[in-house]
Amino acid sequence: MKETLSYRTLKYMSLLVLMVCTLFPFLWLVDTTFKSTEEMFASTPSWWIENFTLEHYTWALGEQGMNIGKLLTNSIIVCTLTALCTGLIACLSGYGLARFQVPGIKLVIILFVLAQMIQGPLIMIPWYELASTFSLLNTKTVLVLIYNTMTIPVGVWIMSGFFKTVPKELEEAAYMDGSTKLKTLFKIMVPMALPGLVSISLYSFILGWNDYQYSLILTNSLAAKTVQVGIAEVMESMGAANWGGILASGVIVILPIVIIFAFIQKLLIEGLTAGGIKG
Repeated sequence: MKETLSYRTLKYMSLLVLMVCTLFPFLWLVDTTFKSTEEMFASTPSWWIENFTLEHYTWALGEQGMNIGKLLTNSIIVCTLTALCTGLIACLSGYGLARFQVPGIKLVIILFVLAQMIQGPLIMIPWYELASTFSLLNTKTVLVLIYNTMTIPVGVWIMSGFFKTVPKELEEAAYMDGSTKLKTLFKIMVPMALPGLVSISLYSFILGWNDYQYSLILTNSLAAKTVQVGIAEVMESMGAANWGGILASGVIVILPIVIIFAFIQKLLIEGLTAGGIKG
């Protein structure tokens, strides 16, 4: 059905209102970080910045504040490793589920889905005991392992759906040309399922980036804890005297994810929807 001008106008106006409501808190946050403390707590709020300052960012990045640079490094390392492990394992396992029919395969898929329901406080104590037994407490490794238990089941399910959409004739043609199964997978199948691979990798990265509870329980030093825990600790102690520094820290933490998502959101949405529908 052809859209009328009035319908298109209403649709785009509704989207504009939704976008403004969504972005307003973040834009106000960014604007506030460049104000002096006096302006932040002025009786009459204003977008206008009378005394532009970077002192809040200086505090957030320096050792006198939360030393966010080190915490960001920890988060980036943990989340990148989580995304890489998820992408590799989901790619191989998803291909196996899509192409090989073995006894009990449906049960495996059901277990993948059910695994998402057993997370958080339900397994916090068992994870702590396991980490303590294997000397993994206060390490980045234990965080990567935990995050992968949450991201790999979803990743396998999505990649399986993508691989099912790739015609088997392409693989058969590659085999006739002398290609091995592994070579066919990475040179033919993976490029065709790239949106799914990108989507599960980004999903894994964001999940680890936003985690607070596991990092809080299992890490306690600057060498291992992530940025989310650092911000919470600052708010509970010295941060109460420097709300500008806390707001600046929030901007620094949010900005990388916003930038990444802005560039590859199309692949992310395509990957999640196609994988879910086809799987």
